[in-house]
Amino acid sequence: MESIELTVRVQPSGDEVTIELDVYTSGKEIKKELVAQDIAPSTDNQGNPIVYKLISKSSNKVIDDHKTLDDMEIQEGETLFMVPDLVAG
Repeated sequence: MESIELTVRVQPSGDEVTIELDVYTSGKEIKKELVAQDIAPSTDNQGNPIVYKLISKSSNKVIDDHKTLDDMEIQEGETLFMVPDLVAG
């Protein structure tokens, strides 16, 4: 099992966490784990669920929920932004 260390910056707070993940971890699994560990909130101030997207800082690519870090060619030491996916309503 090959793992890499990444920094995840949670928006809008700007909080950063360094995590070690298997290269075959999917975008969905990363987001789910960060919410489960209370690193990112699961709801907004009104109690509405927050949907996040992950973006690679170096390539500016969105990491699809079903793609792995390996699929997206994410490398050791990269920074990922975890940002709320704003839905117009």
